[in-house]
Amino acid sequence: MKIQLVDFRRAFIWLGAGWYAFKTSLGTCLALSITFLLAVMLLGMLPFVGIPLIALFIPLLLVGLLVTAHKSLTGALAQVEDGLLGFNDPRFSKPLLLLGAMMVAGLLLLFVVLYPLSGEIFKALYLPGSETSVIVTLAQMAESFPLGLLLQVGLVTVFLMAFFYATPLVVFEGQAPLEAVSASLLACLRNIVPLTLFGIMTLLLGILASFVFGLGYLVLIPVLTGASYASFRDVFDPVEPGESNLLDASSV
Repeated sequence: MKIQLVDFRRAFIWLGAGWYAFKTSLGTCLALSITFLLAVMLLGMLPFVGIPLIALFIPLLLVGLLVTAHKSLTGALAQVEDGLLGFNDPRFSKPLLLLGAMMVAGLLLLFVVLYPLSGEIFKALYLPGSETSVIVTLAQMAESFPLGLLLQVGLVTVFLMAFFYATPLVVFEGQAPLEAVSASLLACLRNIVPLTLFGIMTLLLGILASFVFGLGYLVLIPVLTGASYASFRDVFDPVEPGESNLLDASSV
């Protein structure tokens, strides 16, 4: 499996593919999107342990959306039952739980390294009216130690890149979690330009989706998952004939 270097304009193609996958399997995508949002919201309501639990289970929750995108973009029929694949199939559940545990460890490390900013963000999530403290802390850091703030942003970016392709690499290519994390980081570094453009567009779409009581996220989540799957197939070589493919092997 090789890592491809893709043109920055492919970011627009990825979003188009995500939209196509969404409209092709509209009912399934909406059902899985609602389930995903409810699970994240319920876990997030738990004080202190909510965020670590979200990080632990996020790979498992993403499997259904990724498989739906895979099927939609390859002409297969997506099913709502695919949403449970990450939990029901031991070939996926065990490595994805390990991947989630690695995400939790990474988040805890970031919390320590980014303190006191991480502490203010944590309080803002659970204590209403604490958002101002985050802005004040950011302003103080930007004024007193701008290089330190840039380094912290860099660390967060590295964390995101390390896990961006990790879940599809585990599910579709059968890689071990640690191998998937390292391959994801390398792939993102090689394709930093198109992925940066993709990240900017994602941020803008996220702002738009927050209007109308956040209902836009019901559409945005499956669209972005489909787009990330399209980018995954663009950046990594498809499985060669004769090589093992976990999904095809299980007739997913």
